Amino acid sequence: MNSIWALLGIAICAAGCVGATVETTHLNEAPHPLVPRSTQSVEIYSSAPPTRPHVDVALLRADQGNYEADTARMVQALAERAGQLGCDALFISGASERPGAPGNAYLFDPGSRALLGTCIVYRAQPPEVALAAPPSDSKNGNAILLVPPQDPKPNPSANVKSVAVGRTAR
Repeated sequence: MNSIWALLGIAICAAGCVGATVETTHLNEAPHPLVPRSTQSVEIYSSAPPTRPHVDVALLRADQGNYEADTARMVQALAERAGQLGCDALFISGASERPGAPGNAYLFDPGSRALLGTCIVYRAQPPEVALAAPPSDSKNGNAILLVPPQDPKPNPSANVKSVAVGRTAR
């Protein structure tokens, strides 16, 4: 009887130990045609979405069983899907966990964990707005400063021939 339980446990783990599964839900149309990109080129945000103008194109959800939960693997799965979709960035917006069944039933239902993310596509920047990098000592790593172009102005100048300070000439 114990060997049946062991074989059943191995079969369930083998079926579920393939990594995170990712579900994609379309949200909005992209501002331009999307082309798949490498996972490494997808920007990943977790504390706040990027401040650059963008469109939330899809909601992504990575799921794993509790017996194999690995957050790094779930983030990697989300980033891979974002790259396949052609997303510029991925904002990880939340996580959830569903507990498994109690006692021996845990073998059949170990519960699961989910990581939620948003596929972000940047809008085109108007040509008259230049991007300025924040100072290197800035604590706002997620900030982008938009600086409108300015016409060059001449430096003020003065031409003074004689100036007396504190006394008047007699």
